[in-house]
This record gives sequence, structure tokens and C-alpha cells, in this order.
Amino acid sequence: MPSNTTGHTTGDTAGRAEITKSRRAKSIGPGVFIKLACLPALLSLSLAAPVLPQWQNRGMSYVFAPLAGAAAAIEGDDGHNGNDQQSSPAISLSNKMPKQGEVVEVQVNAADLGGDTAGGAADQGADSKIPALEVLGCKYKLFPGKTAAGRSIYRALFTVPVVQKPGPQKLICGPLQTNFAVKDAGFQVQRLTLPPSKNNFVTAPGEEEAVDAAKATVSSERFWQGNFVRPSHARTSAPFGIRRIVNGKLLPDYFHSGLDFAGFAGSPIYATAPGTVVLAQGGGVFKLHGNMVAIDHGQGVVSFYIHMQKVLVKKGQQVKGGEQIGMVGSTGRANGPHLHFSIYCNKVASSPLQWFNKAP
Repeated sequence: MPSNTTGHTTGDTAGRAEITKSRRAKSIGPGVFIKLACLPALLSLSLAAPVLPQWQNRGMSYVFAPLAGAAAAIEGDDGHNGNDQQSSPAISLSNKMPKQGEVVEVQVNAADLGGDTAGGAADQGADSKIPALEVLGCKYKLFPGKTAAGRSIYRALFTVPVVQKPGPQKLICGPLQTNFAVKDAGFQVQRLTLPPSKNNFVTAPGEEEAVDAAKATVSSERFWQGNFVRPSHARTSAPFGIRRIVNGKLLPDYFHSGLDFAGFAGSPIYATAPGTVVLAQGGGVFKLHGNMVAIDHGQGVVSFYIHMQKVLVKKGQQVKGGEQIGMVGSTGRANGPHLHFSIYCNKVASSPLQWFNKAP
């Protein structure tokens, strides 16, 4: 059973899907549909203040919450470790307490990494001298940029994996570091019934390799500005992050890596944001994903459109946000017409709703 294909799903037909709240939050292994870039890191033990588990009853879900003192330490940490007092923090995070599946944008002052100190642009020719961003056991490339106020920075995006345990974590960039805490997202469980012919994860020769190569795409330019658009006008039928019970059996190493849109066969599929097509496979070649498209949006962000009836774009083609790229279908491992849509950020599946409502 492959463990590194894009987290596609089967379609949801009336009466077949039953969503129930997970009775308890717990860590789960890497999904059979998702090849994580790396294993989640162990909880950091070197926070400025201790963080202890405090389980809070939220109906049928439970949240791992830091104590007030630790939260204050997280909010007050500016990455300088007390060595200087600058008006702008050395490292800033868009969210100091992200949930599982959420993307965090990290900005690092160019001056604090030996970059331009006179207000000019960060040195794009000195990338080899810029340390990688290290967080959750992974390393990420930093890209030069500027803030709205014109301050030179380096920036990168990382996703908190769905399988990441809640609790305190540390982010490091060369001599700089800061702390943050992962919150439990309270993902759900879904029940599905599939015919024997669809209850498998068989891939065609070269299918996994093609999908993995698309996930690994990292281009230097950021093509998008603002929120992404929904790829279909249809209702969503399965949320991001759920676990599944198929034909009465829990899939032990699975989570849903995207959103399902219950569109009718032949309904249009749109590019969620501007970018370059890096994978366009039609003709029913792929057994698991079916006809599909992947679009590179820059700096490690790639969107996937799966189970398509027809592909309307070609590899290498530039597309605009909202441009039609295909039609809804049921090719590959699907029990009915629908679009499985996912957004990978540096090879880790992220919640599409965040990109629709508050994109980095």
C-alpha cells in the first residue's frame, strides 16, 4: 500500500458518509495518501517557561493548552534571546499558536542574518550564506523580500502536520530562535462504504513518482497575492484532516489531505491561484489519482486537482486564478463524481480553508 501518494479521497454520495466527532485527540501515523517531508519533531524541552498539559473539555474534543505563564513567554519571545532590544523582532511568526494543518509564515530580519542594514533589499545573490529555517524536524529555504514598511527580510512558509502532537515547539534560524505552541485541531471521523474494486490503493507505474515530484516543486517567485479562490462552485462533502472508517474498518495511517467538492460530472474546475502547471495527466493513466492537475504557486506551495473527467491545461502552462483547468469526474479511486482538492506547502498537506480565508 503506497504511503506517499497525494491524499485523495473517494467521493461522498448521499447516505454514505457519516461524520462524527472524534472522541479523543491523539497522534496518528503518517497518512497512506501523504508522504510527509519528515517525521514531526519531538516536543522541545527548552522553553523559557514550562508548559504543562491542561486538557480542556470541548464537547467531545480535547485541547492541549499551554499554561498562562508559558503563553506569555511565547508571545514575548522576539528571537533575540535578550541580547539586544530592536524595534522589530529578529524572527516573527504569523501565528504563535497554530493548529494542526495550518500554515505559518516566518519573517526574519535581514540585518539579523548579516543582510543589508541600510534598508535596501535582502541580498538575493547570497542565498548560500543564509541559514535554513529549522522547525518541526524539517529545514526550509528562506526567500528574500520586504515588509510593507520597506524593511528587508527573509521569509518562508511551513505547515504544522496533521499528525503533529500538540504542545510547545522551537524554531531556529542560524543564531536566532523563537518558541511557539501547536494546538489540537479536533479533526473528525467519517464512515464510507466502497465496492471491492475501489477499496485499494494501487497506483500505475510512475504515478507516485510524478505526484511526489510535483509536491517537491519549490520556485523562488511567489505568484499569488491575497486569498485563493475556491476551485469549484459545488458544496464541500468531506473536510480536511478527517480520519476514515471504510467498510467498517478504520484506516490506521490515513488522514484526508484536502477538501472534496461534490460537483456533478462535467462541472468546471478552476485554478485556485496564479501559477505554473507542473503536472497535467489525462487519459485515465493514473489508477489512484485519476486524471489530475498540479499547479505551482511559488515558494513551495502547490495545489492538486484529482479525479477529473477532463484536463484542459498542459504542463508548463501559465494560469490565472479562477481560470478553468478541467472538469469534475470520477476517475481513479472514486465512487462518484467529485473534485478532491489539496494544497501542499513544502510537501506537507495544509488546510485549504486557511488559503481561502486568510492566505499567508
